[in-house]
Amino acid sequence: MARSRRADAVVFGFDFQVNAAIVLMIENIEELSSLQLEGNYEDIELGLKDGKYILAQAKSVVRSSEDFRNVRTNLKKSLSSLSEGSLNIESEKLIMITNSPNPFNDDVSRNIFIGSAHRDFSSLPETAKGLINEYVTDIDKPLDLDKFMIQILPFETDNEIERYKVVKQVVDDFIGDLNLNIPGMGKQLLNVWHKDVFQNGTKKNASIKLEKKDVIWPIIIIATDLKRCDEAFEDTFDPSTYDEIVFQYGDVIESCSERCEFFIRVLYDYNEFKTAGKQSDKCIEFVAKSGRIMLMILI
Repeated sequence: MARSRRADAVVFGFDFQVNAAIVLMIENIEELSSLQLEGNYEDIELGLKDGKYILAQAKSVVRSSEDFRNVRTNLKKSLSSLSEGSLNIESEKLIMITNSPNPFNDDVSRNIFIGSAHRDFSSLPETAKGLINEYVTDIDKPLDLDKFMIQILPFETDNEIERYKVVKQVVDDFIGDLNLNIPGMGKQLLNVWHKDVFQNGTKKNASIKLEKKDVIWPIIIIATDLKRCDEAFEDTFDPSTYDEIVFQYGDVIESCSERCEFFIRVLYDYNEFKTAGKQSDKCIEFVAKSGRIMLMILI
């Protein structure tokens, strides 16, 4: 029975690690260069454009809302691991991300970790700082505490709606920032990222990373799905005309979608485009004014 509970905890822990990586990825998407699970130096490694890294230790507790027995052990291990990892590569941030709302098992600090939380070392209560300082004195070459952060990601129960609700909200907010009003896109995108990030974590070769284009690509695929017709087009064009265009030019449209940087430029320009008419006419007016320029870029 104990072995079964141990196995369940391992599976739960890896599920948390995958979702923690997705949240960290989104929070740092602008500067992101690569993402790796179970890398050479940490549980989660985010490569940044400037060559630095964000290293994260993922520590989960199956019954996180009530079981605080091992949270201090988790903290001590995280500080040791992050210290070692930061010796090998230049780091921007060093994070312990956990689902425990009481990572210090301390009544004084517990109130600051309600819900999602991001706490730098400098913002912690003195009792929490004291415990961390006590642990780092046992480390030969301790981490830079100015880079250290404790992040809380609520993640609990076998009910998928409850377990993933915060992660899904982070994804939905990210899609909202992109101004992509596509029903069900958050769930679809999270499913794709779950699969891709999970598979990266199972690679034996620690040098295999997810590049930023691998992360962005699913967004492009979903946003340019030719099977979905915008309501503004449905009101303007005969359905048979739309079907004929898709049939004749589908390959061209898909090949353009594969040009990641081009797609992002077009999407950005469209979001910034101001129409003089109705909002429903925005897409048609944008195509009319920008189509020739885009064609020149493609050619």
